[in-house]
Amino acid sequence: MTKKVWFLEPPAITERNPERFAGCTYEVYHFPDLGNLYPFTMLHERGVEVNFFDAALLGEDEEAFTARLVANPADYYVLHAVVLAKPTDLYWVRKLRSIAPDATIMIHGPEATRVPEEYIAGDDKVVVFRGEVERSMVDYVMGEMTEPFGITRLEGADYKTYDPDPRGYIPFDDLPIPARDHPSLLPFKERYFNPKYKGRPHALMLTSRGCSFRCSFCVPNAISFQREMEGFRTLGRKPAVKKASPERIEAEFKWLKEHGYKSIHIADDQFLWAKKRTLEICRRVAPYQMEWGMLSRADFLTDEEVVKALADAGCVSIDIGVESLKQDVLDRINKDLDVQDVYTAVKLLRKHGISPKLNIMFGTVPDETREDILWTLRELKSIDPDHVMFAIATPFKGTAFYDHCKEKGYLIDDSDSVNPMGKAMISYPNLTNEDLEELERHAYRSFYLRPKVVLRRLKRVRRPSDLLNDLKVAKQVLLH
Repeated sequence: MTKKVWFLEPPAITERNPERFAGCTYEVYHFPDLGNLYPFTMLHERGVEVNFFDAALLGEDEEAFTARLVANPADYYVLHAVVLAKPTDLYWVRKLRSIAPDATIMIHGPEATRVPEEYIAGDDKVVVFRGEVERSMVDYVMGEMTEPFGITRLEGADYKTYDPDPRGYIPFDDLPIPARDHPSLLPFKERYFNPKYKGRPHALMLTSRGCSFRCSFCVPNAISFQREMEGFRTLGRKPAVKKASPERIEAEFKWLKEHGYKSIHIADDQFLWAKKRTLEICRRVAPYQMEWGMLSRADFLTDEEVVKALADAGCVSIDIGVESLKQDVLDRINKDLDVQDVYTAVKLLRKHGISPKLNIMFGTVPDETREDILWTLRELKSIDPDHVMFAIATPFKGTAFYDHCKEKGYLIDDSDSVNPMGKAMISYPNLTNEDLEELERHAYRSFYLRPKVVLRRLKRVRRPSDLLNDLKVAKQVLLH
């Protein structure tokens, strides 16, 4: 009998829907979660009957989503657990148990990796898959797990945690191209968009796992974060970065082009590495004439040959993690970045028609001052990037930053109710939580409500829906 595995993103019981792939914010635009799409695809390729039931895509509330699950029972249910979805996921674990008393509930993700016992909660049919999950989850479902690698489960009265698979981390090229064309996902393709890109439908894409840099405040995407936490637990360090080959990246561009996608956002924590590799990627993807963008450090964008190659290959937007334009702040957070590289990168991107977005973070160190932040804001206005995202440094559980803030007494809110876009969970002698929240509001309004910025954005409106999307974003970032 064919096994049935349903991958779920249930209706949120919180006011806003958590963004599960990034794992550290609430969503503005919804995409199928890549954290679930990889094991989903691997099981699909093994002949397992899979479904991807996403309440946000389906437009279903709790009653409708429950009715769907009752009418379509499965042997296994999968949840990708991030901290902002924790209230929702704990609620739905109980709900699933009432719907399907004999089913196995499989949970993975950074928060489940950190505190598996909170999700298992005495249920011996709940299994938490820790760290990198694809091999262990596929082996478990297929009955091929000779040893219980990489899981936590209830055995008798005790929670038992098993070390990761000795085969090591999966080479990225061994991961499948996500099955975005599966019947449970295909009807929603035309909805996928990102306002930074003209082309629709839009795809979220990953080409690596992990980041080799040592920024003290950082929380990577959820796939990398769960992998990183398990690496620190078992190895005492970050796992090595696993990068896709240029050939693998080209193959996914080709797949997306053939399946009608018009734009791509590469959501790696760091997409650019060696210059030779970057130029080879650009050479390979340019013929597909896809509009695309990515995340990068500024110091990988100071070589004009690289920036020109990116532009010629269709890159139109790059998010740059900057945090501060004060060199001493960057040094204290182990950014390992010369601040002048930010100015050089923005200048080169502008020259070659790539839109820069700078990500700024307040409160990354306890001795940062109000004047430091206001100075950075003044510099941003002089650089005048197309977009800036301001956030408050947030001590996510499972990070060294959390441990440091807790030890030093800077942590004033130890709950799971995290929101870097507007809520400070830290308070310093020089910058209180109220100061940080007020400065973030001031930064957004001061930067975006300048007449030339408003006019620039209005000139880029191509359709009425663009204006509606801008208003949606403005409500979240300017009025919080």
